[in-house]
Amino acid sequence: MFHSTNKRIQKKDVQNSSTKITPRSSKYKSQHRKPEQQASLLDFIKPKPKSQRQIKANKLQKTHLTITRSSYIVYKRKGKTRLDPKKKITRLKRSIRVYRTSKKAEIEVTEGELEGVPEKKDIPVEQQVQNLSLSETATPKDDLPAKAVHSIHSRRFRSYCDNCTRPRLKELTIQLLKDLDRFQKRAFAKNEIKARAHPRLVLGVREALARLRINKVKLLFLATDCEISPGASGLDETIEGLKFQCQQQQVPYCFPLLRRELSYALQKRAQISCVAILDFDGANATYADLLNEIEDARAEYKRRTAS
Repeated sequence: MFHSTNKRIQKKDVQNSSTKITPRSSKYKSQHRKPEQQASLLDFIKPKPKSQRQIKANKLQKTHLTITRSSYIVYKRKGKTRLDPKKKITRLKRSIRVYRTSKKAEIEVTEGELEGVPEKKDIPVEQQVQNLSLSETATPKDDLPAKAVHSIHSRRFRSYCDNCTRPRLKELTIQLLKDLDRFQKRAFAKNEIKARAHPRLVLGVREALARLRINKVKLLFLATDCEISPGASGLDETIEGLKFQCQQQQVPYCFPLLRRELSYALQKRAQISCVAILDFDGANATYADLLNEIEDARAEYKRRTAS
């Protein structure tokens, strides 16, 4: 009996010693190591240095890191914060809106005048023929100026354009815009702060004017169907100012596409009237071909308008 109880006590002591928690301090770390963690002679043998071939093989086996959009701190603006912030309207936009309202008022006035005029059905046929003959004799085609008869300009190809829109010119313009837009998006994916500091292209008349003032523009595209806006600080005057600055700085410019076609090439919803190219690295061949095509299109325009 005594012998069996003694064996049970010894078993409990063995179990308690196995489950005892070892201290975690650096002082007792070496004393309470488990048998499987005991140091061996192999731990003190230096590993064989890797050859250059093995290092290259390990580098190739490593998986490429995926490019992620870098996050940056957004600082809070000082001062008041309005619930409904007012949008600043530029002088150019204001002049365009004034012209739109005046044109709309003129159309409403003419429509009101036409309502009082009797329809052609009420007028007899003899009187209609007489009115047509009188209008033809009053304004013969021979007396009209040559520009009005032989003009190549229209609403889709305004009078400020000085080059013909050839198919090859359109093709090269779309190719250059797509390439530079792809390069810019790739740069934004890598590092947004650097990409914003060094853009490939900018959109809009205001951005183009700002870059022209600091001599950063390499090529300027203008739409052929910009909205009519005469008067001081209007769109027509602004386009003429852009052309003058390009001529002064010897910057090539052209009128290759419509507003809708420019926005389609850059995958934008809003219509684009102006695109300024700031850096064309990576598309040098397309840029060189485009410059040659612009010269040919301008020569063709001069030949067609001279006759």
